[in-house]
Amino acid sequence: MSLFVASQSFAAPRHQTGATLLVAIMMLLIITLLALSSLRGVSLESRITGNLKQQKTLFNAAEGALRIGESSISLTKAPSLDNACNAASCLRWKLSDLTATTGKDTVTRFGTADNGTNTMKLTTNYDVKVQWYVVDLGNLVGSSQGNCAVMGCGPHHYEINACASATSYCTESTDAQRVILRTVIARYY
Repeated sequence: MSLFVASQSFAAPRHQTGATLLVAIMMLLIITLLALSSLRGVSLESRITGNLKQQKTLFNAAEGALRIGESSISLTKAPSLDNACNAASCLRWKLSDLTATTGKDTVTRFGTADNGTNTMKLTTNYDVKVQWYVVDLGNLVGSSQGNCAVMGCGPHHYEINACASATSYCTESTDAQRVILRTVIARYY
């Protein structure tokens, strides 16, 4: 039997040039930049979602105030300007009291001049501040039969205006985000 021993040759160790380290650092840098850009996108989306939620909440509160205004003039007898802004209704103005714009539209009375004395105020569960008022438009049909022009029979039209704001009442600040809604309804007495 012969013994054969192979000779092993050992080469001198090669020096590492750091290419692996450089590639790993570049990959970490790219991943960090992607994470930061995703964080910005998520932050923007959350602000947009918050604004949409607040806008929907304000719209729903203003729509609720419109319904309150409509139900307040649905009483059995016609509201009167003599008891304006009582617990049952807030009928403060006639059409002749309001100035119309060039588009025959009346300007809302949610300015800060009267500080909301001519509007009804309430605060909802979501801390939304709501105001509303009713304008007596009279009989908009034009023609009436018999004594209806004098006696007031026939359709009687009312304009209900509602405003909802998250920070302050609409008559206290015009800078706050708010939603103003308007509707016109007819009531037969």
